[in-house]
Amino acid sequence: MKLLDIPIERINSFLKNHSFVVENPFGDGFGTINLTLKVQLTGIKEMISVGERKDFIQYTIFLEDIDNDLGRKVINNQFNMLKTNDYSISNVDTTFYSITTKVNHLLRNFLKYLSVDNLVICTRIVNNLKNKEENITEGIIIEGKYDSVVRKLVKDVLSIIKKGEEGDYYLPEDISEEMTYNFPQMDTEFTIVLSINFDDSVSTFDLDGEYLPDDETISISLVINPKVKKMSLEEIHFELNELIRHELEHIIQLERGDKIPKKEPKKPLRYYSQKHELEAQIAGFKRRAKKERKPLEEVIRNWFEKYKIRHRLSPKEAEIVINRIIELS
Repeated sequence: MKLLDIPIERINSFLKNHSFVVENPFGDGFGTINLTLKVQLTGIKEMISVGERKDFIQYTIFLEDIDNDLGRKVINNQFNMLKTNDYSISNVDTTFYSITTKVNHLLRNFLKYLSVDNLVICTRIVNNLKNKEENITEGIIIEGKYDSVVRKLVKDVLSIIKKGEEGDYYLPEDISEEMTYNFPQMDTEFTIVLSINFDDSVSTFDLDGEYLPDDETISISLVINPKVKKMSLEEIHFELNELIRHELEHIIQLERGDKIPKKEPKKPLRYYSQKHELEAQIAGFKRRAKKERKPLEEVIRNWFEKYKIRHRLSPKEAEIVINRIIELS
């Protein structure tokens, strides 16, 4: 296939909804860092490579997120020195060489799946981390406000799970003299009802939950396969952080007077695309990504893959919701 016959617009249509993750963009000396970015093909340019004229695919990098505060500062300082967040790269420019080299490799591998085996070259890099950094302090304050609440609730639920017994449990009543949870960060007093069941039809474990505003109760259901000898409490711990932070967000939404419909949409896509549900998903997935030290997109996609029977979204619909969550995060 000749490069000129390639439908660049169609490829860009896919790339618009696809993120690449560059591991350790500054080398190994900075520790484990994951830089998330998007790519857009911009054209074709004939260049000389190893003495031969070849068609290179030109592309632009859009930096979207990074899971390390030091890495964020390093990149933003580079752009501050350049006095721009939209930098054009010349052929001999090595300013962002460590990043573009890794992206070249990722993009070439991606294009090979489309039977495109041309060399690629980055001609522009746009820093969208700057805008996110302006809101990062506020986000950290908001998230930090509820960190201790999530830690306490996860710890209490795990204390019951570790007993390894089926049953229905009422927290905090079953583990303390308190009848309800009452935190200074929140106006609502609430309880947790935890149901633990054994069922060998699940692969390892399934965790689900919902907030029942009329009862002021977070209902959590945990189904465990009793035949799995090495059940990972760590995995349950990560997923509990996600679920509890998700349901906590619904309590927060009600406290600030958000409009939440009492009757939920029956169609899965409409349900998962609701504003209040997206906000809760973001809060939960961010919490888990932080605890698990994984890229946010990986955490999101893993959940939608594990629970595809539950959410009942088609692959196309799931992709719509996943990309919406990523865009709003």
